Amino acid sequence: MKKHNFVILIITILLNSFVQAQDTTKVLFIGNSFTYVENMPDLFKNIAESAGYKVKIQMHAPGGISVGDISQGTQAHMNNPVVYDNIRSDKWDYVVLQDNQGRFVLDYGQFSASSLVIQGHQQIRDSVLKNNPCAKMVWFEGWGLKNGMPPYGNTGIEMIERISANYHFMNDSLHQIIAPIGGAWKKLILTNPAIDPWSADEAHQSLAGSFLTAGVIYATIFRDNPVYSSANGGLAANTANLLKQIAWETFADSLANINLQSITPDLLWQNNQFVAGNYQQYFWYKDMQWLTAANSNTLNVNQSGHYYLIAQNTMGCKLKSVSQHLIITDIKEYDFEKLINIYPNPANDYVYINCNISDYSTCNISIYNLQGSLVKTEKFKDYHQRINVADIANGVYYLQITSEEFSKTIKLIIQK
Repeated sequence: MKKHNFVILIITILLNSFVQAQDTTKVLFIGNSFTYVENMPDLFKNIAESAGYKVKIQMHAPGGISVGDISQGTQAHMNNPVVYDNIRSDKWDYVVLQDNQGRFVLDYGQFSASSLVIQGHQQIRDSVLKNNPCAKMVWFEGWGLKNGMPPYGNTGIEMIERISANYHFMNDSLHQIIAPIGGAWKKLILTNPAIDPWSADEAHQSLAGSFLTAGVIYATIFRDNPVYSSANGGLAANTANLLKQIAWETFADSLANINLQSITPDLLWQNNQFVAGNYQQYFWYKDMQWLTAANSNTLNVNQSGHYYLIAQNTMGCKLKSVSQHLIITDIKEYDFEKLINIYPNPANDYVYINCNISDYSTCNISIYNLQGSLVKTEKFKDYHQRINVADIANGVYYLQITSEEFSKTIKLIIQK
């Protein structure tokens, strides 16, 4: 074999090794029954795999165990050799640590002296980072009792708010990632009270609560919208899609406050091009496939698709951007909010669209499914157009409005 061919072969093997390593995201779950009930880690895995990601999961979740309660002795996670055996069993990318949420319901910045909350989380964090310096802890910011527990919250929402505040207090010194699970529960309770995230015991999660929790953890780890996953966890499709959307909206609203920005490459979109910051190496992906020819901090985009970047920093750690789901057209985009009004969304039988331009006859409406197949198309007959979607199955779709002057695509949820 000629020397230059040998060098090319070695480079190819090294690059393929990188891609194969990145193809599998390894996640260790440490917790108790609030992780175990309804097999939440499996729901997380199903969401990820049906979206196209490869994952390995492992769980240590004995009932009733907390991170650092002194009364639990060697059963407490921080003192249990089994926990550290699990940590050393692989080079985990993420470790999701769930404590007894009751340890977080005291007034802001206060923890029981016997619970060793901060010490326990710090000790496990340090072990995880010693095993893999590029790993990240994900703190399980969860929920409390459905009807509260005065004086630690008169309602479930008040308990959630106390828990969230103390997770943020703890993370001011531990500097890891917070999964905003409680925030998603709160949003569900306020907007869709018919879906109960609690089980009959009013403490643990129902299947819906577990699926919502898994969706938040998925969004936090992959920085991707679970709506683009086909998993439903055994729930009705419209319920699962609603929970996935709530998980994503909560994550997106919380992104600036959960300590993810420092490990999430920013992607600036300008002139049909993604522009990233300064890193050692760049690995761009489209529709889960590595774009082998793209290795700079910019990526020209001329096709619709699901894009993200994995960037390698100076420590050799791989950082994933927020995924971008794009539909590309050749039509210039204008101020959509002033031109178009679409309601209701989610829709049941009809979608109403106002096209506020002088020549509304140039407006076209197209509905696509998540696979990009055209489901329905219509032209405007009046500036106020009504589209019958009663014959379209429940699910998530793209609704695209185009004219000679502008183009815009939104996500449309059909829920009957």
